[in-house]
Amino acid sequence: MIRDTVRRFAVRALALAVLAAPAAAEDSAFGCVGLDQDADLPVIEGRDGMFFRVTQDIWMQRRYSDGAVAEMADLSAALAARGTTLILALVPTKAATMPHLLPERAAWMGFDVDTAVAVQRDIHDRLNAAGVATVDLQAALFTEPGAPHPFFRADTHWNAVGAERAAEALAAEIRAHPSYDGLPKTAFETVAMGPATVFSAMRRIVQKRCRQTIPEPVTTRYETRIDAAPAIGALDIGLDDAPLDIGLEDAPLDIGLDDGADGALDIFGAEAERLPIALVGTSFSDLPEVNFPGFLAQHAGVEVINYAITGGGQYSAIASYLTSDDFQTAPPSFLIWESPIYLNPTNDGDQPLRELIAAAGGTCTVPVDVVVGEGNRTLRADLPTTLGPESTLFLDTGSRSSREVSFRFVSAEGRTRTRVVRRGERMRLNGRFYMPAGGLWSGGAAAVEITGRLPFGAEPRLFTCDPTQS
Repeated sequence: MIRDTVRRFAVRALALAVLAAPAAAEDSAFGCVGLDQDADLPVIEGRDGMFFRVTQDIWMQRRYSDGAVAEMADLSAALAARGTTLILALVPTKAATMPHLLPERAAWMGFDVDTAVAVQRDIHDRLNAAGVATVDLQAALFTEPGAPHPFFRADTHWNAVGAERAAEALAAEIRAHPSYDGLPKTAFETVAMGPATVFSAMRRIVQKRCRQTIPEPVTTRYETRIDAAPAIGALDIGLDDAPLDIGLEDAPLDIGLDDGADGALDIFGAEAERLPIALVGTSFSDLPEVNFPGFLAQHAGVEVINYAITGGGQYSAIASYLTSDDFQTAPPSFLIWESPIYLNPTNDGDQPLRELIAAAGGTCTVPVDVVVGEGNRTLRADLPTTLGPESTLFLDTGSRSSREVSFRFVSAEGRTRTRVVRRGERMRLNGRFYMPAGGLWSGGAAAVEITGRLPFGAEPRLFTCDPTQS
């Protein structure tokens, strides 16, 4: 029913888009012209200086296929087997949270708030039904006329108001979980530090088409600190009145990827202390001015370590973390994965999610003999006949510098198929790569040749991952 409704509105939007002319400058409070015609970022201007992106905010179709939901469920189950509860924090669109600020032309483009909200809630319902914990942030951020805006006017991100409301909703989910009572508690206080202006690439693009100055992304900046008088039994981690260290400073966050000289992963080492909450996500979590990790720590009453990465899409942070020593030696009690709801989890095929599932499960323990080629840039291995389409290969290059490797699969008949794994420029490198073995031939692959753009370490290793163990 929802999909049929979305299709009808999509057809209507296409028809009206052909007829619609660019908004004239006199229709804009800031003298803006042709905003929805911008090749880089088409937007429309709403009421009270609020700008909405056409593709992300007005387009109502959200691509969470049944296959993506099933793989999210597999990831949740793999993490649960390690004692970690996954909670998805899907950031809603501005249009679905502040529909009263939309211009009339949004309806001309086919936008309908009831349908948009139904589509977003359908995603939550299907994930929850599959056993994946999600929090309805659309409901948490929905804003009535006259209430403070949860998002910046001319930027995509939430401000401190929206960040705290989202953190409160997530904290309520965490506190309601049976494992919460066993976590070490910490008393926090959050202090207002005055106004702060956030850099906005979106605002720069929009401003080029406007004669008057459009609103700057200004918010009240907050700092979350350990309470000077912690409650009895609260965890004292020695920060006293200092700001909470949640990884938002300019220095690179040390997540334990440089501990060994060769970068080799030791999943059988001594068990480290389990973190209460690890946060992975996008710039929504990594924007220091809005203090999202701090608000989450305050309202949950437990420590939060932030592993979010700005500009890395939905997978960079969680892939960096799940493949790291930090996770492998001490999985957290809760893993919060923040991601905008408009991002398609299967846009790059099944490799990203399959990699997360394999890394989370810790089942990549069966070694495969490899032959190292000249210059330490290539590996060759005969694959076991038990390697099926649900299996995954795990490569530990032994070098933290490795950013890209290619897997050239070879069938028994000599046919080949090549797949490449690339780490984004902002990812934290550890030299570990996971490649699904599915989607090849009916008989599977007989061998694999692996090539790196940089030489491998002294002892590169290859393993198979058994999905039945997770």
